[in-house]
Amino acid sequence: MDNLGLLRSGVKQLWLNGGKSPAAEALRGLTLTYSDIEDADARLRRFAPLIERLFPETKDAGGMIESPLTETPKLKKELGCSGRVFVKRDSELPIAGSVKARGGIYEVLLHTEELLGEAVFSMSPDEIREKLKGYTVQVGSTGNLGLSIGIMSAALGYRAIVHMSSDAKEWKKALLREKGVEVIEYAGDYSSAVAEGRRRSEADPMSYFVDDESSVPLFLGYAVAALRLKKQLEEQDVTVDAEHPLNVYLPCGVGGAPGGITFGLKHVFGDSVNCWFVEPTEAPCMLAAFFAGGPVPVTELGLSGKTEADGLAVGTASKLVYDTVKGLVSGEFTVYDAALRRNQNLLYQNEGVFIEPSSASSLDFPAHFGWGIPDGENVTHIAWATGGRLVPEEERKKQLYTRVAAALIWRGGRFMICQRPPHKARGGLWEFVGGKLEEGETGEAALIRECREEIGITVEPKGVFMRLIHRYPDITVELTVYNARIGDKEPKLLEHTAIEWITPAEADGYEFCPADKEILAMIKKDEEISARLLKLGDEQYGSFTGKLVPSVDRKTIIGIRFPELRELTKKLKGTDEAREFLACLPHSFYEENILHALLINEEKSFDNVTELLDGFLPYVDNWAVCDTLKPKAFGRHSEELWKKIPDYLSSEHEYTRRFGLGMLMKFFLDGAFKKEALDLAYAVADDRYYVKMMKAWFFATAAAKRWKETLPYIEKGLGDRETKRMTIRKCLDSFRISEERKAYLKEL
Repeated sequence: MDNLGLLRSGVKQLWLNGGKSPAAEALRGLTLTYSDIEDADARLRRFAPLIERLFPETKDAGGMIESPLTETPKLKKELGCSGRVFVKRDSELPIAGSVKARGGIYEVLLHTEELLGEAVFSMSPDEIREKLKGYTVQVGSTGNLGLSIGIMSAALGYRAIVHMSSDAKEWKKALLREKGVEVIEYAGDYSSAVAEGRRRSEADPMSYFVDDESSVPLFLGYAVAALRLKKQLEEQDVTVDAEHPLNVYLPCGVGGAPGGITFGLKHVFGDSVNCWFVEPTEAPCMLAAFFAGGPVPVTELGLSGKTEADGLAVGTASKLVYDTVKGLVSGEFTVYDAALRRNQNLLYQNEGVFIEPSSASSLDFPAHFGWGIPDGENVTHIAWATGGRLVPEEERKKQLYTRVAAALIWRGGRFMICQRPPHKARGGLWEFVGGKLEEGETGEAALIRECREEIGITVEPKGVFMRLIHRYPDITVELTVYNARIGDKEPKLLEHTAIEWITPAEADGYEFCPADKEILAMIKKDEEISARLLKLGDEQYGSFTGKLVPSVDRKTIIGIRFPELRELTKKLKGTDEAREFLACLPHSFYEENILHALLINEEKSFDNVTELLDGFLPYVDNWAVCDTLKPKAFGRHSEELWKKIPDYLSSEHEYTRRFGLGMLMKFFLDGAFKKEALDLAYAVADDRYYVKMMKAWFFATAAAKRWKETLPYIEKGLGDRETKRMTIRKCLDSFRISEERKAYLKEL
């Protein structure tokens, strides 16, 4: 499927701009120049004393409208980036709390100067209001531009009118009205609000319309950010040049703000900066323009234009912006709505920085490392946060997740549930024991503490059973459910009204909290496959299996022969039941893990396989499950697999490292042979038995297939005496190595 087909289908994608020109060449062909940006910056500085008087919150900055550049080391680690990661916090811009503040306020001030002349700089706010009381300023908006234009215009004495589309949040409308702004609401999208606002303004000779789609002043007001960012990067000791590229990720609606910022950054940093636009998959109007060669409504492409990212809910891109940046922008990626809240909370939980969901789209960039977006210790990443400061506290509570840990504790086929006390929220309903994480606390630590405080027992978490997000009217919870064990102590009623041990079949007789109902549903689905496996069990064969995998708790081995597991795999693969089973980790039984591995082997998509492996490998605790993993998709994607091998080999987890060696052995010693595979395997230094054994197996197999290339590694000793001994022993047992070669190996 081509890029346009992906766009039509609503699938997230990365697009690289093949039409990008060298910055100097592209900028030379534009009407706007660097001096235009400097002129806009100078005008904002001249207006700074007035801004400070109108808005006291700008006093510390001397009336300047600017935001901090914050380095985010914890977020960097969470995202898995090698380069430094910063957030440009236009979410904290004074007055309007968004990227729109810089451009929107600039245009209102420019219009005011055009009406009142140079005298405006010597007038008091009251004098300005008296002069402007007969004038109107209007704008069409999904939200943040309306806040910027409306708040500034009303403060200067204009009659301010904001035409807001159906995507606009209620709290933004309420805030504007509180500031004395007239809000006109529309059932249609952004474009319909703009069109009607423009029509009404044109009918009034005393009215000025801020046209987000084609406004040069707005564009230049945004571009000023580049001049200030340069200074901020210097203050943070960040070098930007050909050897130290800068990646900037810009959420994009109609295109004005990201376009203006890109225009400015290219003037300041040239080809050393890569500007990436980011749009939601259902409203990618700028990407549609790039594909079509000009602005086109996304609805004509079969997309809804609806998105939780209200600031990005735009149907058609700005032609001014498209024409200006089509040779400047490095590319674009789209993001699913589901990622917005997740990224928003990722930033808040790691760095304590609040931004709107629209802003959080910019944090999805690591998903595209290796596909076109560069990363490395020499790379600097800046995610541009476009809104957040003015979001009311009650709204923040709904958007931010309260992290909660809960325990799924089994005893003899029954699991424990607790009844909430009547004085608490959702009193009288049943739940799984647990509670909120305290600041800096892990989920496991919170669970241990909560169980001690609530039911007087010590629990031992045994891995994650499931994760879910549930939105209550008063709170949104991010709930992690852990499999857990308790000792001989009986739970006590310290906080709850009652405690029960029930089977999955008995759960329907209890009224659970809504979030806990989702846990029950997963338990029942997990039980369905577990029940099928239990029916296949053979106690005698289970004892035999236990001897083969001594590291596995015998109680978790059902005793199922491999052909029966393969047969069940054939029945399950590709079904919803299989997908639900694969999402449910960790498992309780050894054979569930074998089945999990077999189902991964049948996945056809390389990306799906690697994602499933990333979730599953940390739970692999024995050689048999590890060696069952032989994904068929890897055979068709050896080059992509090759890039993943170092991740597996560098893992601290014993069986992930063994798996990496196994994949080298299976896929890179035959037709897709790489001599570097021998180097990678040789470099693995690990004292754990099952890693050493796989390393020995790898080199014995390599000796059978690639004797000439492999022998020098064996002669060098393979890193330690025991691994060398294991390797030679396996070589001596091999039918594929000649007696002459075996004789030589014996001498080693």
